[in-house]
Amino acid sequence: MALNSLNLNHYQGLIFDMDGTLVDSEVAVRQAVAPWCEKHHVDLEMVLTTGRGARFKDFIEQFTPHLDCQHEVELLEQAEADLAHTVTAIPGAKSFLSEIKAQQRKWAVATSANRHNAIARLTTAGLPIPEILITADDVGQGKPHPEPFLLAAKRLGVATSRCLAFEDSDQGVRSALSAGCDVVVVNHFCTIHHDHIVARINHYQDIYLSEEVSE
Repeated sequence: MALNSLNLNHYQGLIFDMDGTLVDSEVAVRQAVAPWCEKHHVDLEMVLTTGRGARFKDFIEQFTPHLDCQHEVELLEQAEADLAHTVTAIPGAKSFLSEIKAQQRKWAVATSANRHNAIARLTTAGLPIPEILITADDVGQGKPHPEPFLLAAKRLGVATSRCLAFEDSDQGVRSALSAGCDVVVVNHFCTIHHDHIVARINHYQDIYLSEEVSE
């Protein structure tokens, strides 16, 4: 398959989602959420599909508003923490991050996981922990609201119009686009089409960084 050329010259900051974008946590998420869905008679596949990219808080409030949300969030976060050892890096992610770090590009992660689980997953996958890490603990409103990407861009000191987001889910892509970022879609889950989606890749081995100077 032909590689996609990605020219980063226009961008001053790169903002990555984590699950499904930098790390493959599909099995861990399914195993963490499945017992909860069975206990509360919620359709697992619906949660995994419509809740992809969202915080636990948001899909708990959507599917089971009668429950004590904070208590359920804590249970699910612990279930995820217990499975952190099962995640792996998306192919090519480690090399791609090494390349952008070598080029001294500003970058951040904006994830719907909590901080503890985000650090555990990135570490298990052998990926670096960014200086700017925006998690579910840092925002009042999660994806698809633009707040995670707005906050990441603010802490990077870069306008969102000069940020390139890497996302895998509809929720995350909507968040990034609403914030004003261009987007690279990673993986095959996103159904959105938009002029500011600049590339679609299966993984980072599908792309190389172009050195062409933008006009």
